[in-house]
Amino acid sequence: MRFPRSALAALAALVVAGTGCDRLDCFDGGPLEMSYRDGETAARAENQTAFASGQRDGLAATRDDGLRDGWDDGYADGYADGYADQYPDGYNDGWNDGGVGATQAGCDAGQAAGDGDGWNAGWSAGHDAGWNAAWNEGWTAGWEAGNATCTKAARRDAPADEAPDPEDVLECRQRGHAIAADPTAYARGLAEGQRLNPDYQAGYRDGYPPGWATGVGPGRDAGWRDGYDDGHADGWDAGYDAGYSSCYQDLYGSAYDDGWVGGYDDGWSDGWSDGYDDGYDDGASCS
Repeated sequence: MRFPRSALAALAALVVAGTGCDRLDCFDGGPLEMSYRDGETAARAENQTAFASGQRDGLAATRDDGLRDGWDDGYADGYADGYADQYPDGYNDGWNDGGVGATQAGCDAGQAAGDGDGWNAGWSAGHDAGWNAAWNEGWTAGWEAGNATCTKAARRDAPADEAPDPEDVLECRQRGHAIAADPTAYARGLAEGQRLNPDYQAGYRDGYPPGWATGVGPGRDAGWRDGYDDGHADGWDAGYDAGYSSCYQDLYGSAYDDGWVGGYDDGWSDGWSDGYDDGYDDGASCS
């Protein structure tokens, strides 16, 4: 798909703005903008030269050139049509074969993961509960211990200076050039020249049908093979995921309960210690 030049310019502007950290303003109404416009002008001149060169080559193309290109395009289209015709059949066959044994494999993995994840999640929840239950007691003890010191500290950060970029002018010119450059200019010119070339068009029309007929068979074979491979993989994944999900839940709940008990004791100890530290700091800065 080819976008309008204005759309490409808007897109490039969004890309630059979207970086979030670009400080360079190439539209300052001064030297930076002049450099930007110089880049645009240079790119447009290059586009015109490339288009003209492509058009000349297209007008100079021979009937044999058209015959060859027509055959190539016909083969590609025939291949694509054959591929699309057989891909669904291959996919269905692959899906059926791919699901064999997948559910049990997923169940085995789901049980192991459910047991581990459940215990870890339970431990984390139990730890949080124990921490919350113990923090207040620890804070009170810490505050009483720290209250006698009543110290405080202050810190001031110094601002950082930003050095200017000495390459701004060159950067703006490069941006202007990138916005206006058209990498398709030669190809567009070539296509236009070929369109206006009667010898080339005659050869193209003669070459396309046999190319299409030749491409259909290989396309059908490749479509079935790729369809089978994709269907096999998806069939395996679907069965595996179903077994995994079911067996994961079977183990998760009981492992969660076991983990919660162990986590609560550890959380109580950590919560009291953290509360004590926070209380001590608060008590020591109370003056």
